[in-house]
Amino acid sequence: MLDDFSTAMQDICDAWPALMPPNRMRVSQGAAKILKISRPGSSSTFWSAEETPYMVEPMDMLASRLHSSVCFVGPAQSGKTLGLGEGWMAHNVVHDPGDMLIVQMSQEKAREYSKQRIDRAIRNSPELKKLLGRAQDDNTHDKLFRNGMWVKIAWPTVTNLSSTSYRYVFLTDYDRVGDDIDGAGDMF
Repeated sequence: MLDDFSTAMQDICDAWPALMPPNRMRVSQGAAKILKISRPGSSSTFWSAEETPYMVEPMDMLASRLHSSVCFVGPAQSGKTLGLGEGWMAHNVVHDPGDMLIVQMSQEKAREYSKQRIDRAIRNSPELKKLLGRAQDDNTHDKLFRNGMWVKIAWPTVTNLSSTSYRYVFLTDYDRVGDDIDGAGDMF
């Protein structure tokens, strides 16, 4: 059993990476090193730019200091969400931590995305799994990492989109959300 001093020292040491400067690595490179894709019935492999080379530039633009947003329009099942969503999240958790909001089109889709994509990405990617906090820091809509980064998986409501600051925001299926969120206007 750890005494109070040992517990306090462990908490301080766990938070140390949050004080380190970000690793200046391109998002696509970070995703390739960190994000392991494993889905039932398919092989397990790290994300690769060879599979979807057209995603490299949009992914890398997510870290641009010259642009405040990236919009990508593409066909269904072409690697968009994997690269721009899970890939960006994985890179940020390990190389450039900051609170992140991921917005799906509905509460049910947010739950599904969390279970099918985010949980699997964390469980199968050793660096992400190592950084995930304690059991109480991991639930369907919230992931808290040891470096202090919080990932919230939400849906478009005024409450979810207001009164909180996030360093990173990823909106999926923007075209499937109405132009008026609870009378407050456009989500973007």
